[in-house]
Amino acid sequence: MKRTMTKVVAIALLIATVPAFTGCYGPYRLTTKLHGWNGEISNQKFVNELAFLGLAIVQAYSVCLLADGLIFNSIEFWGGNNPIAMNEGEVETQEVMHNGQMYQVIKSKNNMTVASQATGESMDFRYFPEEGQWYQMIGDEKGLAVR
Repeated sequence: MKRTMTKVVAIALLIATVPAFTGCYGPYRLTTKLHGWNGEISNQKFVNELAFLGLAIVQAYSVCLLADGLIFNSIEFWGGNNPIAMNEGEVETQEVMHNGQMYQVIKSKNNMTVASQATGESMDFRYFPEEGQWYQMIGDEKGLAVR
């Protein structure tokens, strides 16, 4: 009896405190993108619903929520930007020091260029969403896969 009452009180406290933290949990952009994609599969509600049920059964929404909650929202909170949130045409530039040498990192959606400021040499990388893989690019050809 006492154990059940403790659980009820804990759940009631949790429910009572959740509204106080609603502004601090992050935008969940990956989950939002999956939901948006699901809504654009077809113009027919029935097809979209079947796709939603399939994604729910294979736990796609759960995986996205977990990745957002543990990884992407944390990156956005501590670093100020969310890698999932980058839109087409946006460019972000950073300078990074590695082993005493300065590099410039230029990021855009699914692309990244790393250039040595000392030598001027650069290396391009591209993400292919259909493969879920980054590749070093040699011109327009895929080079080594980045792991």
